[in-house]
Amino acid sequence: MKKYRLSALALLLSTLTTAACPSLAGELLAQGAPVGNQVSDKRWQPVSGQAVHYFPTAILHSSRETEAGKIERSTDTIELTGDLNGRIVYHVTSEFDYTAGELVNTGHQVFSGTVSNGEPVMLLDDDFIFTVDLNNGDTLGKVFLTRTLTGERTQCRLTVTGTGFDEHGNGLADYSGYCRRYGRE
Repeated sequence: MKKYRLSALALLLSTLTTAACPSLAGELLAQGAPVGNQVSDKRWQPVSGQAVHYFPTAILHSSRETEAGKIERSTDTIELTGDLNGRIVYHVTSEFDYTAGELVNTGHQVFSGTVSNGEPVMLLDDDFIFTVDLNNGDTLGKVFLTRTLTGERTQCRLTVTGTGFDEHGNGLADYSGYCRRYGRE
């Protein structure tokens, strides 16, 4: 009972802090850090690794010009190594704003693979967001693989930072964050 009360209290405090003082909440929580009941829930384990985004094999479905730039819809694949080991199929909407010098990616992605050497899972994320500074290439993303499609119930919340490109034009990145496995399907 005490553990439940502490989890509820942590969630309430996190929610109140975020709602009342969003700038303060951002300072209190490190990138990729668990929030709310994730702070006291021992099932949340730190994870990290690398990602390769295969840009040359992307399938461009549509592209249209806008006043500020363009919007593209495509399907891409990403390979993850480290604590998450597998592939992501990434259906992305890319909004290029040349005036602001920014690219924002949103959409849907499905991870198929293993988390912390567990059994294979498929996890859906329909809340991710990546921003790219078009002037210097800085890339930062937030990933929320929180809906289990198959396998053991698993959730992962990751921060992704772009690290450059390889000789084939593939995007390279590091990820870190927290995952939890519930121990049941």
